[in-house]
Amino acid sequence: MKIGWIGGWGISLDEMGPLAVAHAPDAEHVIYPPVVGAAENLVGCDAVIGWSLGAHLLLEAAARGVQLPTKALLIAPFTSFCSEHGKCGRVSETQVRWLKRWLEKEPTAALADFRARAGLAPAPKPGLPYELEHLLAGLDILAEPAGISLVTFGRQGLPKGWEAYVGADDKLLNPEGVTQAIVGAQIVEDAGHALTDFLGTPAA
Repeated sequence: MKIGWIGGWGISLDEMGPLAVAHAPDAEHVIYPPVVGAAENLVGCDAVIGWSLGAHLLLEAAARGVQLPTKALLIAPFTSFCSEHGKCGRVSETQVRWLKRWLEKEPTAALADFRARAGLAPAPKPGLPYELEHLLAGLDILAEPAGISLVTFGRQGLPKGWEAYVGADDKLLNPEGVTQAIVGAQIVEDAGHALTDFLGTPAA
């Protein structure tokens, strides 16, 4: 069993690794940060799991016709992230653009602030989780409204074998909006935006 993962924005592969192994100890795991082209790299996997921006990239690729695995788990997915571009998000485009400018000047402080606002634990290690250029590109993706193909794909309902979940207490996403934009997505009570809210915390 080979499982492909695409993490959330600003989350390192080192942070994702233990979560992946704890979720499926006997599987082979391939983990990518949420960068353009990540979904295409997972075509040969038996299953895919995407979190936040990673889930968005999987949805967007599927809407473009990329033949992804028939088994997928989307955690905290969205079509459009910003509050102006639909009902999925609580964060304005202005806030995302501001975060990008801050990231260019003080990346460590900007990332720490984002994690706090998202309700995520502080980063386990200092330094950038992955290359700055990919972090900036990710914010550009978050700031853009979803294209018509992705909006249509979401409204048609999840493909057979795909599951999607959003936390009732998500600080970044509006759960009711997500379930309207992505037909078949389910709201999980007492869960926020953190991946551990859905998969549990790996044993130390």
